[in-house]
Amino acid sequence: MARLLQAYCLVLLFVLTAGLMVKTTGAKVCTEGLGTCAGGNDCEQSCFERHGPGSQGTCDRTISPPLCSCIFMCPLST
Repeated sequence: MARLLQAYCLVLLFVLTAGLMVKTTGAKVCTEGLGTCAGGNDCEQSCFERHGPGSQGTCDRTISPPLCSCIFMCPLST
């Protein structure tokens, strides 16, 4: 039970920290569709090539055909 409480507190701390970081930097999260998934980690690689480190590519295989999407921090508008 103590381990469960510890894990819960740690997750809560991460969520709050992430929320504060987004709030203080004014950063927003963007999503971009990258087309169909070919296999392997092609979604991750395509996302990284387009938006660099910190981006996260995923393949949604719950739909047909499976589609790649890329989640990244939106560029700051000037």
